[in-house]
Amino acid sequence: MNSNIYQQPASRPINGDNKNLGNIDIWLAAIAFLLLIFGLVMVFSASSPIALRKFNDPTYYALRNGLFALIGLIVMAIISRTPVPVIRQLGLVGFWVTMVLLVVALIPGVGLEGGGARRWINLKFFTLQPSEPFKVMLVIYIAHLLAEKPDRVQNLKDGIAPILAVFAIATTLLLAEPDFGTTVISGAIVIGMIFIAGVPTAWVVSLIAGAIPLAIAGVVMAPYRFRRVTSFLDPWDDPLDSDFQLVQSLLSFGNGGLHGTGLGEGQQKQFYLPEAHTDFIFAIIGEELGLFWIFFVILLFALLVWRAFAIARLSNDLFVRLSASGLSILLGSEAIANMGVVMGLLPPKGLTLPLVSYGGTSLVITLGAIGMLLAFSRTVNPGKTGKKPPSRLVKP
Repeated sequence: MNSNIYQQPASRPINGDNKNLGNIDIWLAAIAFLLLIFGLVMVFSASSPIALRKFNDPTYYALRNGLFALIGLIVMAIISRTPVPVIRQLGLVGFWVTMVLLVVALIPGVGLEGGGARRWINLKFFTLQPSEPFKVMLVIYIAHLLAEKPDRVQNLKDGIAPILAVFAIATTLLLAEPDFGTTVISGAIVIGMIFIAGVPTAWVVSLIAGAIPLAIAGVVMAPYRFRRVTSFLDPWDDPLDSDFQLVQSLLSFGNGGLHGTGLGEGQQKQFYLPEAHTDFIFAIIGEELGLFWIFFVILLFALLVWRAFAIARLSNDLFVRLSASGLSILLGSEAIANMGVVMGLLPPKGLTLPLVSYGGTSLVITLGAIGMLLAFSRTVNPGKTGKKPPSRLVKP
């Protein structure tokens, strides 16, 4: 068996000409839109108490979230009609711009500090978190490098090493903020994409084995991260201090039970559960809507990732294959990380739930990523590929 991903199926080529574009993946669009609408409703429910206390307006966060959703939908619509070559070139420029912005965010007096981290830049009209667009641009950058020279996946020095070197620089900047969660997600993107591209499995295993001690060192050397891990292992050890947020999250699920307390009737958002409308909105869903809706949200994210991978597997264009795969890894890993943290299955990382949590930059960028997937889906005609796509996107 030839394990070279770069042998393309014998079917119509992709040239980026809008005249030859097909229809968007309606299922992907519908799933994303359903998650977005559901998120808007839940943000209003989860944020109304704190918005009333801070701004004397229970709709403050909900209206802002709605505005960012509208901006994101416009961005998504524009990107979905953009030819793939244009997305590729703009993504390359965007990658280096976001790298610069990661540096700018660390400059005292320029980058905004909150919760002991310096991750944001004040752009007057809104606050930008550079790590959010960086993750998407990282996908495009890696896909471009691997698609530009197909044989590089079998060359450690000239192929994989440059990708790892750039990632090491980005990791240094992210950990300086610090943003350990984005670092972990970015690492998953890099490892997942090079594996899908056909890098020898032994290399991937070696990378993972080498990353594990570095991750452990990063946790042990930062006292606050170490406390998060110990809290995760025994959340009832200190329920009034270091374990408070996780305990309140677990109580939310317990209060909701099978059927939930009813939309808007949750108690944990009444200043018991911190970040109820952002990082821990999944707990409010569990409390107010119950177990059925928890499974429903998980199912929607599973379908979203599945449709993204379907686009990757059915495309005739290598860049599209790798980009769609990377975006599916990004969306899936963020959803898993957020839900895992909220349910006490993973150590806290400070990541939002895509399309559902409150967050301006995160929401717009996620919808932009969906727009890319929709643009990629226009180049796919499943009925004319003529072959069933094999695993690892490799042609037998």
